[in-house]
Amino acid sequence: MVHKGTWQRLPRWRHARAQALGARALVVLAVTLWGNSAQAQGSGTTRLPMLSYSCTTTSGHTITGDSPPPECRNRDVRELNPDGSLRRIIPAPLTSEQRKKRDEEEKISRLEEEKERAQVQKDRSLLETYGSVEEIDAARGRAVQGRQELINRANLRIAQYQRERKRLDNEAEFYAKRTLPPELQQAYEANDALTKQQEKTRADAEQEIERIKVRFAAERKRYVELEEAAAEAQRVRERREQEAEQSQQ
Repeated sequence: MVHKGTWQRLPRWRHARAQALGARALVVLAVTLWGNSAQAQGSGTTRLPMLSYSCTTTSGHTITGDSPPPECRNRDVRELNPDGSLRRIIPAPLTSEQRKKRDEEEKISRLEEEKERAQVQKDRSLLETYGSVEEIDAARGRAVQGRQELINRANLRIAQYQRERKRLDNEAEFYAKRTLPPELQQAYEANDALTKQQEKTRADAEQEIERIKVRFAAERKRYVELEEAAAEAQRVRERREQEAEQSQQ
């Protein structure tokens, strides 16, 4: 005879066991399904969407394949999505002429960039060196004055050599129909050499003065341009600040 209390516990025990068996069955089923799916993919029964490649030959024919067609190795190739839409274009390899043109363009671009960097550095140095246009003019005056002093000294020495040359000419008159003595001939040669040396010093200084004038004129012009650009930037900044203040009121 089964006691009443035992009979009441029996259904709950069976129910718990049924739940455990059901959960285990679900796990086994999920593992089985996953294994079948993996096996199907491994065996090639399930394939992922593939990309395709298309190009147009020189004769106008369109060729499509699972890989870039070798017939269009020198043509642009279109990489297509599985739905046929364009994913990207693979450009054709450059010809030797195109590579040469590209290299030339890159070289020009590099030179332009270097030129811009050099100009920026030059502008910075200019602004750091001078505080006003008057300072540039003063520096130009000092540079010209230094070269002018060289010219003045050269002129004095040339005048001195010319007087010496006149004295030699007077002395040479005594030997109008005879050969000049060696010491007088050497004095003539020394006088000519010294005169030419001072004339070269004077000419170099005169050329340097012209270069100084050109250089300082360019620096002065650039300095004025930078000042005007800075003033314009300041005006724009102040105008924007005023507009911002007015919009907040």
